[in-house]
Amino acid sequence: MLLAAVLLLSGCVATVEQPPPPSESGIYSGELAVHVDWSKLEGRRKPLPPVGGRWYDSYTGQLILRDDYGPLLPYAGLRLTDGWPATSGCLYGLMTKDGVAVTDPVYSNVISPGYYVGMKQKSHPLLALCVGEESNEERLGRSIWAIAARDGSWCTEFCYNGMRAGMNGLVLFEDDRITHMSPAGEILGIWTMADLMLTEGELYSMHLGLRWGEGSFGQWCGDYFCLGSTDETDEEVSLIHLPTGQKEIMARAAWTRMVRSSANEIQSGIEQSPFFPMSDEYIEAICLWDSFSDSEAPTLISALQRDAGSGHREYFLYDGTPLPQFATKPGIWYDTASPVGGLIEVLDLNVASYYDIKTMDCVFRTYLGYDTD
Repeated sequence: MLLAAVLLLSGCVATVEQPPPPSESGIYSGELAVHVDWSKLEGRRKPLPPVGGRWYDSYTGQLILRDDYGPLLPYAGLRLTDGWPATSGCLYGLMTKDGVAVTDPVYSNVISPGYYVGMKQKSHPLLALCVGEESNEERLGRSIWAIAARDGSWCTEFCYNGMRAGMNGLVLFEDDRITHMSPAGEILGIWTMADLMLTEGELYSMHLGLRWGEGSFGQWCGDYFCLGSTDETDEEVSLIHLPTGQKEIMARAAWTRMVRSSANEIQSGIEQSPFFPMSDEYIEAICLWDSFSDSEAPTLISALQRDAGSGHREYFLYDGTPLPQFATKPGIWYDTASPVGGLIEVLDLNVASYYDIKTMDCVFRTYLGYDTD
């Protein structure tokens, strides 16, 4: 109740909705029924059978708050595009770890906000949900986000147009104010742009950083968060001292030294698995972290073959165990395998499958309804 009260004070309030009735057992365990036009499949190769179920029988267009889902994970449910600039080209829904959908695919992105300590990725027990739009131009426009508990027990309104994560939580941005949220979802501070006395140059730098990730915007060092340069000379940066909400100005050179001496600085280079030494067969081998789990080590290795054509990747567990069944075709960027909360997400043009990383059993699979004609 304390968290709900705090969220109400923030202006981005927790949303509550009367749920559609669940199935008689409380969890629908039959065939998954993502709402797509199956007539598009006529005359085509029959897709793999769907796997998984639905928590609610009827269409569920937003997260219905309850405390018995367990950890929620994103699933790809509808493909919008097979070309850039989309991250995956899909809309996402939320499901339980055992493959029961609790929303339909209504989000353009679902992430677990995280940060780096050295080359290790860390994440908070939160979900960031981005409003979904059935347009492949969504990422060129403005993104609107809500923050939710990873177990689906609370959720803010969709009111944030950007965020940055650090060891001490999230810094969230609206048009007229900035919010500091703890890793547990507690609101620690809210400051309007007027409170911070931001100049036109500071606002411009902040908006560039939010939209394009430019400059020093978003750097987090101890209790200080960087809003970017004070003006076009780029000689000074604006900082928020998060415990007090005070704006401070610091010379860029001094801030750079401070960040570099911090244990939170992202280290350069590609982390290598001790179980997968590089060879002439591969151009690169990238360790993939699972931001939806608390693992202290990467989960998968994505290795790009040297002579197999552009985009041909092979996948391995972090201990070096090969996963030949997930190898991608040359030159197809959307054919991917990624770790998601103890599962492996495997995307191709029209199917999303999720495999338990320990047993390799498929716990969830759905057709993406993409029409390429």
